[in-house]
Amino acid sequence: MNYILGVDGGGIKTTVQIATISGEKVSGMVSGSSSYKSVGIKEAIENLNTGIFSAIKNLKSPKDIFFASSCFGFAGNNNEGDIEIYKRIVFNNRLSSYLDPKKTIICNDTRIGLELGSENKNKIIIIAGTGSNCFGVNQKGEKVKANGWDYILADEGSGYQVGLKALKAVMRAYDGRGKKTLLSKTILKEKNLKNIIELTKWTYEDAFPKGRIGSLAKTVCETAEMGDKASIQIFKEESEEVIISINTVAQKLGFKNKNFDLVFVGGLFKCEKYFKNIISSKLKKIFPGINFMPLLANPAAGAVALAIKNM
Repeated sequence: MNYILGVDGGGIKTTVQIATISGEKVSGMVSGSSSYKSVGIKEAIENLNTGIFSAIKNLKSPKDIFFASSCFGFAGNNNEGDIEIYKRIVFNNRLSSYLDPKKTIICNDTRIGLELGSENKNKIIIIAGTGSNCFGVNQKGEKVKANGWDYILADEGSGYQVGLKALKAVMRAYDGRGKKTLLSKTILKEKNLKNIIELTKWTYEDAFPKGRIGSLAKTVCETAEMGDKASIQIFKEESEEVIISINTVAQKLGFKNKNFDLVFVGGLFKCEKYFKNIISSKLKKIFPGINFMPLLANPAAGAVALAIKNM
């Protein structure tokens, strides 16, 4: 039986959605990261297959399944080299027979979020999850990207950067090079670690630490809400980076005096007081015509929509 497959492959998790040809969701699943920059190629394949085949298993009739059209939106899919690697990940030995290569889209995760989040011809998507990215398109069809070059080159305004700065604040406090911070206690508690030495081991024990370090962002937000100055400062700095990315894209697309939608994607925006609200307030002053869209919970639905269009 033919279905539509939509996949959102992020730095921490992979969200899979299976739909009928008409677009009705019939199954879904969440598995580990399928971004090879976060977990490596081998684990990315394993996590992608786990999510998809678990979703297939949940179908009423899981036999003789074929995806007439599919769309995979991956974090960190930024250039031709990335695309070639993601093709290897998608068309792996176990999954390839379920896919039609001519009807399979492999794109950056910004594209699937923008597809789902706004029908406006002038629109920008800002992703602040484990990684960060900003992408926009105007009514002329012009496209502009800023940031999103992954955690070594450019990932400002991301959970990874928040987590990394938090770890550095903890180490500065531990050495006496910086002020004391509640993060020294809250991070140890969150990760069930006894002391700072165990924290250093935890930090370096993984060859691909991006997802693990990015997972600390939720704890940093909670610590900021407790009044911790270091945590509040971290979110202030990262919110400014997000504003810079959005402003850069908006200016290049000619949105200064125009109405446009801004689509929010990513768990960092759940930290409303010290992140999302600050960003929204400052952007409204710069761009009076900006329209803030609700935080997208499941961009995989955007992947399904793109796959259907590609039918």
